[in-house]
Amino acid sequence: MTKLRVMYILWHYPQLSEQYIETEIEALSAEFDIRVIARTALQDYHASYKTFLPFKTIVDAESVLEEIREFRPDVLHTHWLINIAGLFELSRRAAVPFTVRAHSFDTIDSPDPRMQPWLRRAKTQLRVASRDDLCLGIVAFPFSRRFLQERGVRSQKIHDCFPVINYARFFDPSPNGTAVMNTGACIPKKKMADFVKLGRSMPDQTFNLYPVSYNVEAIKRYNKRLGNPINIRDTVEPYQMPAVYKRHRWLVYTADPLRRNVGWPVSVAEAQASGVGVLMANIRPDVREYVGEGGFVYDSLSEARKILRQPFPDELREKGFSQARKSDIQEHKGILTSIWAQS
Repeated sequence: MTKLRVMYILWHYPQLSEQYIETEIEALSAEFDIRVIARTALQDYHASYKTFLPFKTIVDAESVLEEIREFRPDVLHTHWLINIAGLFELSRRAAVPFTVRAHSFDTIDSPDPRMQPWLRRAKTQLRVASRDDLCLGIVAFPFSRRFLQERGVRSQKIHDCFPVINYARFFDPSPNGTAVMNTGACIPKKKMADFVKLGRSMPDQTFNLYPVSYNVEAIKRYNKRLGNPINIRDTVEPYQMPAVYKRHRWLVYTADPLRRNVGWPVSVAEAQASGVGVLMANIRPDVREYVGEGGFVYDSLSEARKILRQPFPDELREKGFSQARKSDIQEHKGILTSIWAQS
């Protein structure tokens, strides 16, 4: 049986902070004939994987169009709604349908000035691209549905889906260590200074930050100014993360409640699958839905401290395993593949 041909057209691949894209491609590669095109030159990434799936870097649109015509895909696919206009233009010119997996930053009305140009364009771009017959569908987090509908995307084109993780890689019910961790890009919306403050207020506990590029030197300077209360570790490759999680009892996921555009980070689900207690900043009501009954949300650092001083209850740990499974690509990849089958 001939495999369906899918061309991924991505703007940041293989950037380290976008590892969920790699997970999705890896999970689908056995069922589909996949070709990956990166529209961003490798030297422009903040940090890339050391190992990654095969891809081609093709920056200019005309050369991408030639690649589409040579590969003859049945469907085009990308991540991030901010790329929908560029993908729609390629789709239209090549007469190939497309799908998009939205994320968080691109579907939240944040006051972050860097997002304002996209938010101004979104209403026009999403309505025009999504209502064309070439758009097979948009896969998005459940909380993003309202954003999409308010910008003209019809309900039937929106497909709710949890984040993408390789659950089997992280699931481990064996005992965990005792340290507290945080991980991710050191950008303002993550408010990692709060993690440093927590570490300073709990000197009897070990705090480890695993940064993913972006402003690492700035958080190191802040940590030094406060007396180095936390350990800032080297950036870790994705395949090393299961062992990292197992050394910790808690993951504290800090976020800025004013910017609000931290979404549903994959590290929360990965940590829960690894038996780690999750404590996430309560910046929006939907955060509680994502953390589920297998973790906690906090409204202040004092509340976070009280939670961290307690052992993570075994019954919540078990619920965390179940909550993380909602993000397993093997559990929900059918949402995407059933859309592609329409092509």
